[in-house]
Amino acid sequence: MKKIVFLILIHCGLLQGAGAQAPDLPRPAAGDTSAPEKPVIQQVVIPDSAKAGTVITRIDSGAVQPSRDTIAAKPSPPVDFSTTGYAKVLKSHPNFNFFGKGVFRTISPRLVVRKEGLFYLLGGLFLLLGVVKASFGRYFSNLFTVFFRASLKQKQMREQLLQTPLASLLLNLLFVGVGGLYAAFVIHDRAAGGQYNFWLLYGYSVAGLSALYLGKFFILKLLGWTLRMENTTDTYIFIVFLCNKVLAIFLLPLLLVAAFARPEGVTVAMTVSLVLVVGIFIYRYISSYGYITREVKASRFHFFLYLCAFEVAPLLLIYKVLLKFV
Repeated sequence: MKKIVFLILIHCGLLQGAGAQAPDLPRPAAGDTSAPEKPVIQQVVIPDSAKAGTVITRIDSGAVQPSRDTIAAKPSPPVDFSTTGYAKVLKSHPNFNFFGKGVFRTISPRLVVRKEGLFYLLGGLFLLLGVVKASFGRYFSNLFTVFFRASLKQKQMREQLLQTPLASLLLNLLFVGVGGLYAAFVIHDRAAGGQYNFWLLYGYSVAGLSALYLGKFFILKLLGWTLRMENTTDTYIFIVFLCNKVLAIFLLPLLLVAAFARPEGVTVAMTVSLVLVVGIFIYRYISSYGYITREVKASRFHFFLYLCAFEVAPLLLIYKVLLKFV
């Protein structure tokens, strides 16, 4: 009996100590009859097949249940900006069509034409001209003086030009290079020669031009020696090659424009070059005819036959051969 009473007393003492240690809960203020908000209990069902049907209970004391009116509210329609002042300004813009239909454009890839070889060729020709100008400045100035007949001492200057064979040879090489390039441009671009290799055309043009003027030089030398008119033939040869040198100097910058300019610039350069070639050839024939009639009694008809046989026919023959066999 004593043991039972002792156990009851110990149990009562433990209950009294636990009640004394519990914290004081906040009490509602006087006159506040509203009941405290109950915590919201949320149940989450895990959709895993292994734990199907398992319910996890989570208590959220701060969450508030949304009202039915909030859930049932529909979203507002989008704002129509087509009637605003900003849209009117965009529609009235004179340069941009913001509200028009899209335009489909077919864009072709840009084809790059590599002209490094042509650049180096023209650079070499300009370098050759610069070497002649820097090394033989007196020869260069006398050349234009005799060509434009700016001095009365033409015979003396002509002899000075003949005494500088190296400068004459270099300018003749310049004429062959420039003339061959000009012929290649004409055949390749104007005479339906685009299907041929440009450098092959240039090589054949240089070879044909060299053969033409070398053959003319030796034939005239042979005729002068045979007919005992060496002075006359030498003077005619001098006039021909003088005009060729001046033509090469004038054509070189035009070929630079024709090689690297836009199509409009190419058309202008080729037109000017054609007028220049025709003008210098006419000047050459007039000068030659005036000198020959003073030395030899020759009619205009015989001189015209000579021009057709030794000037026009070889050029036409070279042109036809290049178009047929290149």
